[in-house]
Amino acid sequence: MSKQSKRIAELRDELLHGIGVPEPKAFTPDEFQLQAIQSLEEGNDTLVIAPTGTGKTYIAVEGIRRTIESGQRAIYTAPLKALSNTKYAEFKRLFEPKFRVGLLTGDRKIDGDADVVVATTEIYRNDLYSYGETYSLVVLDELHYLSDPQRGPVWEESIILSAPNARLLMLSASISNPETLASWIEDTRSAKVKIIVEEERPVEMRLGFLHPSFGIIPLEEEKGVLTPEIRRFYSSSRGEGAKRGGRRAGAGRGRKRGSGSSGGRKSDGKSGTRRRSTKKKGGK
Repeated sequence: MSKQSKRIAELRDELLHGIGVPEPKAFTPDEFQLQAIQSLEEGNDTLVIAPTGTGKTYIAVEGIRRTIESGQRAIYTAPLKALSNTKYAEFKRLFEPKFRVGLLTGDRKIDGDADVVVATTEIYRNDLYSYGETYSLVVLDELHYLSDPQRGPVWEESIILSAPNARLLMLSASISNPETLASWIEDTRSAKVKIIVEEERPVEMRLGFLHPSFGIIPLEEEKGVLTPEIRRFYSSSRGEGAKRGGRRAGAGRGRKRGSGSSGGRKSDGKSGTRRRSTKKKGGK
């Protein structure tokens, strides 16, 4: 094994160290999860901002469980039909047969009057337009879609039109101005909003690069320096592109300016490029 291959193998081992299925152990809710559930129990609209993988779904599930066990109804909204279908299957495993689970998307409508309904956010908003069923708990997942230029109004209207006595549980991993957002919701709904922010990421993020020759390697070495093999790969790619571009550019250098061609093209008299004549047949 060459010195380079040995170094790359060591870097790869370090990048992938610890990846796998963790040892099973009893689940213990984190403090921010308990705070969010307590906020819902107190009747507050609750905004939870936490990194992906921290357990925001647990808050939604526990909030839904407590809602339907008290004889009320809950709805979980998601931005994508695929995610709605996934959550529908998950909630059926969790809550049936004791409670009924329904699904409302643009493609599927299953048991729309169930105890807990999973829906796309657009379908929920449309039901609010038609004064449809009301829910005691409304979960708005991926709330950062609120800032989307095209779909943002759907989330705005879902917040504005939700029943005043419904509790909103709003989840996101990427909202940078929670205080401003909470203030707007409080003004709109005349209800207190509890903000819960969790910054610790339970699963470390590692940046890797799939190299065509060396496989998966770290994107950076120590001190944030780009891995040399990656730097050389891109330097080589740019060099090859420049060579190909140079050959393409040189292919037309031998042509004379003003030379004619078939197909109605002529020189513009200013450069070696040629443009298509815009004159119509007959000189018009």
